[in-house]
Amino acid sequence: MPAVFYGLSTRIYAIVALALIVASSLTIFMLNSSTKQAYEQRNDEMHKITDTSISLLDDLNLRVEAGEMTLEAAQTEGRRLLEVIRFSGSGYMFAFDLDGTMRAHPFKPEWIGENQIEVEDVTGIKIFQEFLNGITETGVSRITYYFNNPKTEAIEPKIGYALFYEPWGWVVGTGSYVDDIENALGTLRLAAVVGLGIGVVLMTLASSLIIRNTLPPLNALQARMTSMSDGDLDSEVPSLKDRSEVGRMAQAVANFRDGLQMQAAMEQDARTKDEDRQRVVAILSQRLAKFAAGDLTVRVEDDMPEEFRQVAEDFNATVTQISDLMRKMIAGVVQIEQESGSLDASSRELGMRTETQAASLEETSAALTELSTSVKNSADESRAASDRVKQASERTERGAQVVKRTIDAMMGIEESSQKISSITSLIDDISFQTSLLALNAGVEAARAGEAGRGFAVVAGEVRALAGKSSDAAREIAELITNASREVETGVALARDSGAALDEINGHIAAISQTVTALAEAAREQSTSLSEITSAADQLDQVTQQNAAMFEETSATTQRLRDEADVLARNARQFQVDSRDKANLQRAS
Repeated sequence: MPAVFYGLSTRIYAIVALALIVASSLTIFMLNSSTKQAYEQRNDEMHKITDTSISLLDDLNLRVEAGEMTLEAAQTEGRRLLEVIRFSGSGYMFAFDLDGTMRAHPFKPEWIGENQIEVEDVTGIKIFQEFLNGITETGVSRITYYFNNPKTEAIEPKIGYALFYEPWGWVVGTGSYVDDIENALGTLRLAAVVGLGIGVVLMTLASSLIIRNTLPPLNALQARMTSMSDGDLDSEVPSLKDRSEVGRMAQAVANFRDGLQMQAAMEQDARTKDEDRQRVVAILSQRLAKFAAGDLTVRVEDDMPEEFRQVAEDFNATVTQISDLMRKMIAGVVQIEQESGSLDASSRELGMRTETQAASLEETSAALTELSTSVKNSADESRAASDRVKQASERTERGAQVVKRTIDAMMGIEESSQKISSITSLIDDISFQTSLLALNAGVEAARAGEAGRGFAVVAGEVRALAGKSSDAAREIAELITNASREVETGVALARDSGAALDEINGHIAAISQTVTALAEAAREQSTSLSEITSAADQLDQVTQQNAAMFEETSATTQRLRDEADVLARNARQFQVDSRDKANLQRAS
């Protein structure tokens, strides 16, 4: 892309052009919205007028249905009402049948009663046929056509709207010329174009003024920065007194120039220090080379710059400390070798003792395991015996309950026997009274003579029956008495059995407690022996681990002696005092 497109003026003009494009787009959008809104308002107005006309025809039709007027008179009145309706200056109403016969038209009276289905506008549109097409499809029709304007007597565009009035079979329509809408929109478009043109002129002038006041100072600053890049750090920076962003840019350039001046001075000072630094580095490199070769007697005693004197002192102190550390290390090597020998002998003896202890612990653990198994079996058998004793106690308890229920049943039988004895006594009394009554009846029958003979026979039979009832009652009483004695004997025996069972149950409970205590003691002993066995196993494992660790310690001690030898050989590489060398040779 050419460099001109990156210029500030090009960018300003591009912003102006973008603003103009946005303004033009907004103007076109607003004009289109205004046009659409104006036509929608006109369509709403025609819809309301048409609905009003239909309402008038509905009123007339209701009068026809009420018998107040004939259909012909109502249609004549409807035609009159439609032809007098006006709106929006030149708007009017008309009506025609589905076959195209005109029924009402305020400006074409010659069309009334004639078929106008073939009437066309200047563009060839069959006006009434188009209305009928819309009515047939949706019941509402909207069309645009060209027709003679009564006000101007000229052919002008017109929008039409029609509804179908089914009771009379009329298509009631209206139309509205759009010349007033187009005139208003034309005025609005002209105002928008004029306003847009004025905006273009003003924005062009403003952008030109901004470019003329901005580019020269910026170009001067660019030239000054170019001269600074060539080495000119003394010339003045232009536009420093400007109060706009250009002035702040100039101030930034001036600060940049001052920074460059300070940087140049610092570079000169740095070159001087660099020469001293190189000399110090050479001296330190020589001393460090000797130090790396193992010479611990090397020192820096040359004349050093002030800023590097501390480095020389630190170097000398470091070498001195390392020399002292080396002397201590030599003494430590001797001590390590002596101690490692003693540690190795002790580790071997301790390892042998640990192996013996591990064998003894293994035998003890096996014996404890066998004892724990035996005690556990005893505990299991004690628990089983305790369970069996508990079962016997439960069964004895159930037997005692059965005996108790038997005693209760026998007591109930005894009570029933007493009640039956009372009943038999009553039956015996009734039999005695019946005998007396039968005897009296026989006496009365004898007095009656021949007439009471039959009644005397009945009285004799009743007396005989009463005697039998009395005998049966006495026999039942004797049986009940014997049964009561037997029941009393059974109750006594059942009570003795219950007492014996309660005593047995008490003994079983005592035995159960004893067996349970024995089982609990056996369980506690088994648990204690298990814990002892577990502790012995753990102690055996620890002892085995200690034996392994002692073996590792012995190996580590041997490696320690080897490392001490290596350390002694490495220490001989350093140059130290003759006294330190003698100690090192003894250590090796």
